[in-house]
Amino acid sequence: MQNTHQKSHKKLVTLILLLLAGLAAIVIYFGVLQPHKSVNVAQIDGLVLPMPKDISDFKLTDNAGQAFTKDSLKGRWTLMFFGFTNCGMVCPTTMSALNKMYATLATDLPREKMPQVVMVSVDPDRDSVQRMNEYVTSFNPHFIGARAELSQIETLEKELHLVAVKMDVEGQAKDHYTINHSTEILVFNPNGQLQAYMSSPHQPEQMVKDFQAMLMTSTS
Repeated sequence: MQNTHQKSHKKLVTLILLLLAGLAAIVIYFGVLQPHKSVNVAQIDGLVLPMPKDISDFKLTDNAGQAFTKDSLKGRWTLMFFGFTNCGMVCPTTMSALNKMYATLATDLPREKMPQVVMVSVDPDRDSVQRMNEYVTSFNPHFIGARAELSQIETLEKELHLVAVKMDVEGQAKDHYTINHSTEILVFNPNGQLQAYMSSPHQPEQMVKDFQAMLMTSTS
């Protein structure tokens, strides 16, 4: 009886946290940034910030063992997704959609206009640099995987208004767990500023249109 109560409580906490993350994004848009009506904003399946958001510096390690920081976002567009390699459905589906989007963009855009695609692990206890490398490159050799200590990831998630909650798997040992996490794809502009959130479920064709719309808006 007690276990059932604990599981129900955890599910409720997860739901509340995910709702808070969504509300935070709404607050950013309507409470802080919406007054800037003069900014030309692309229309996408998601949320474009009327004023791009500067973020604090951070330090992750990429799948090549190199530092991945705020400076790594500068000079090109970046599509960033927070997930984990043991994810059952959402993460591989999202990474596959990103790969299809990337392949479509590559037929039209010159190399210097192509975005970098980054997956940040919300499960660094299990996602080593080697594991991240194997995972992201299985979808596309150009993709980047990044990790850091959990405390650093949580700080970054908080600033970006994302949520990840560790959940025990019923009937399994403590090292067998899953993580409920935000599923948006974050878009950073070449200045390293947060520009938009692409909503899930992610459809490659729509993602291509959305990204091209942001490119056109940023250069118009």
